[in-house]
Amino acid sequence: MRIQFGFIYFFLLMVGAGQSIVFAIFPALSRELMMTELQAGLVISAAAFISFAVSPFWGRRVDKAGSKSSLIQGVAGYGLFNMAFAGVLWMAIDTTMSVVAVFLLLVLTRCMFAFFTSAILPAAQTYLITHTSAEERPAKMAMIGMMFGLGMILGPAAGSALVSVGILAPIVLSALIMLLPLPFAVRQLHEVPVTQKQQSGGAEKLRFRDARIRPYFLLMLTVYAIFSAIQQTIAFSLQDLLSFDAVATAQWVGIAFMVCAVASVICQGVIIQKWQFSGQQLITIGLVSILISLTVFIAGQGLVAVMIAFAALGVGFGFVYPGIVSKASLSVTGQLQGQVTGALQAAMSLGFIVGPLIGAGLYAEIGQWVYGVLLCLLVSTSLYVWFNRTNREETEALV
Repeated sequence: MRIQFGFIYFFLLMVGAGQSIVFAIFPALSRELMMTELQAGLVISAAAFISFAVSPFWGRRVDKAGSKSSLIQGVAGYGLFNMAFAGVLWMAIDTTMSVVAVFLLLVLTRCMFAFFTSAILPAAQTYLITHTSAEERPAKMAMIGMMFGLGMILGPAAGSALVSVGILAPIVLSALIMLLPLPFAVRQLHEVPVTQKQQSGGAEKLRFRDARIRPYFLLMLTVYAIFSAIQQTIAFSLQDLLSFDAVATAQWVGIAFMVCAVASVICQGVIIQKWQFSGQQLITIGLVSILISLTVFIAGQGLVAVMIAFAALGVGFGFVYPGIVSKASLSVTGQLQGQVTGALQAAMSLGFIVGPLIGAGLYAEIGQWVYGVLLCLLVSTSLYVWFNRTNREETEALV
């Protein structure tokens, strides 16, 4: 299984790299294209809405038909529509297209990108879950997070080097690299066995409000709303505080994301692999670290504070992501693994819908204090999930 897992890890690596490149480049570039902060946020949020809407579909498809075909379709769509997104930006830079036309084309290409890319994570996670034991699962889920983190390191690092050649070069290159190994993956990956019950459509349909996954859905939604809000506002914050131009902003944002990713990779690739943590311990450590990160964002004013905040954010996501995924996957039967991963991806996507809107919408009004709003959101959700979990455990103990 080493070769098959290698392909999956590579695709996840490139998803992380490609996404971080876009988040580093697009906000600053949008200002040069005369787009407002809200329009830039809507481009990201519209794509996230599509991902939210179709993630349950891909989850059911993985459970019903297997994970290989969904993974291949997702990878192909990722590469093609990422290049289309770069093409629209190139036309906007070199022609006199109206801001409205540019905005609509960016929304269209990003939404198509989101539709196909939404297949990758449910298919990849289900493939790994199906081929690992329950004891191995937290470490494997940490490996998934680690590959995203490595992508976030390599993506901005390569982007910072290539942006001086052409600001769109990193986006195009990430799409091409994603597509190159696809023909080999088609031959090497084996379809996950599917039961007759799943093929006939008789498997249970998992809802977001299902008590088994609701706490994990809410946590995933909250942490990704916070993360995406930070992604959307950090470029504006650096420009306003330090008067950077678009290229300098893209470079420093890329470095900040690289710091975040390094911290996350160390947690997931070293600490979690070496020491055994329970899922609850992973979640608790992660939430505390994100809390610290937001506090530094509120109080800090310079580049050093930004880097410290991103390092704490990386530690937070390094712990919280595998904690949520591993506990959620163990809460249901094997026949529902695709739907669980689809539901968690829907939560992530919903976070990317509300996060940029909160970030871009409030930043223009309250500036750095937007991070205080995010801190309150984190505390409120954590308290709700904690008391909900406590009450549920007490009820189960009485039965």
